[in-house]
Amino acid sequence: MMIVPILCAAVIFQDDSLKEYTSPVTDMRLKYPSSWTLKKDRYADELRFKVDGKEVYVELMGIEMNFPAQHWQDVTREINSSNDRTVLRQWEEELLGVPLLLTKIRDLGKADIEIAITGLILSNRPQKMLFRLHTPESVAQSAEEQWNKVMLSADTISGKLPSEAAPTTPDGNGGGTATVNTTPGKIQVIEPKTGAPKTIKRGSVRLPLDEERGTYLYVSEGWTVKDGVLSNGSVQLQFSQGIGEERVARSEWLKVCGTALGRLNTITGRIEPEAKYRESGFRGTYLERRGTTADSGEVQWIVYGWMGGYFYTLNWSGTELEYKSTKDAREKLFEQIAIAAE
Repeated sequence: MMIVPILCAAVIFQDDSLKEYTSPVTDMRLKYPSSWTLKKDRYADELRFKVDGKEVYVELMGIEMNFPAQHWQDVTREINSSNDRTVLRQWEEELLGVPLLLTKIRDLGKADIEIAITGLILSNRPQKMLFRLHTPESVAQSAEEQWNKVMLSADTISGKLPSEAAPTTPDGNGGGTATVNTTPGKIQVIEPKTGAPKTIKRGSVRLPLDEERGTYLYVSEGWTVKDGVLSNGSVQLQFSQGIGEERVARSEWLKVCGTALGRLNTITGRIEPEAKYRESGFRGTYLERRGTTADSGEVQWIVYGWMGGYFYTLNWSGTELEYKSTKDAREKLFEQIAIAAE
């Protein structure tokens, strides 16, 4: 099946006035019924609507994806299978001349059995649009039909085909602000976005993580990994990795933070910046926490990074003096560490 843009979106939804959703970071825009509502959270925008009184929603986000289409499908299937979701179908369609990778799953873990359809548009952009339709199984067919009508209105903001390279913003990285046009001439800003760095700088050392799957760890010179520990001889960090969305990465990071918190009797300081892109192209943040144990003071430094379905966490703790003496090495590693499929 080939999906093509519709010049007059009003023909698609004859009984609805339309709004326009635009995502400058992915260079994509969509028309959707004005009866739908747009919501946002930290990591994704959401379009919500009802089908026969049942709540349906679609997540929309931009992601970096730098490996082959089949590998994306394999990772998506593995993520769902490992979370006890049934993968019903995986297939590929065409949207505006580029592949649209699709996965349909059934989640029995919900109170109302849920069907979810994930789609990734393989455009020639630093960030590619990913959508995920969530619907109760009882109204899944109708919900899917309505969302397919919205996808028929898909177009690029730049006017260039998704297969062509789009112009970058003045900072050169494709960053921008996601907006929604509610009426002609009126724009409502809904979420600031910051693009990935124009030039990726990974660590110079390449270490195998899973040779069967073809995944490798890139780290700064002098670092090695063994039995879940990253070391450069003088600094050791607990290392873990996984696959999933950014919210999964953050959830795993919070678990590590929670375990470390249990060692402290009191907390004397805490810093947690907003997540941002690192030199490696991975997006993440760190928790710097100070406190006291039964014996002495302790500084904790716990980080995560995520990109294109892969994530890692690093966990370090020590004295204030050790924190200062290891800071440069740890921060350089955080900027350059990456996981890649090759």
